[in-house]
Amino acid sequence: IAVGRLTKQKNFIYLIDEFKKFLNIYPNEKLLIFGDGELKKKILSKIEGNSMSENIKLCGYTDNIFKYMLKSKAFILSSLWEDPGFVMIEAAACNTFIISSDCLNGPREFVGSDSGILFKNNNIKSLEQNILKFLDLSDCEIKKKKVNAKKKSIVFTKLRHFKILSNNLI
Repeated sequence: IAVGRLTKQKNFIYLIDEFKKFLNIYPNEKLLIFGDGELKKKILSKIEGNSMSENIKLCGYTDNIFKYMLKSKAFILSSLWEDPGFVMIEAAACNTFIISSDCLNGPREFVGSDSGILFKNNNIKSLEQNILKFLDLSDCEIKKKKVNAKKKSIVFTKLRHFKILSNNLI
């Protein structure tokens, strides 16, 4: 699963190119992309032009991404740049494995070798190789990384921020 506005920042064209290579090895895998934006036609054209409509679906915007994250093998963040990456934090809270670009700000600080997989931002073959790396991980390694990511996500809850602000105001 991938989630975000269909804009240059989210780098979905790169994601599609890398997923196409991955499909050469695992032709039955699926990628769901949730979001809407100005690049929707270009992204859809890329998918259709490469005959990947059976494997990659543009699902539009949804109010409840959590039900999809809970059923996904992994969440992929392909962004060129990101703030904290709240969708990545939501994926961690849903126990969804995280595969993220190593773009500046956010992903690098959140996903380390202990809580997911980072790939070289916008680098040809890097995402494909790291999806394959994910598939080679043992169930124990995957579970450990998911738990670590979930622990990190707790820092970003509203209650945690409320407590910090409350303590600083007293």
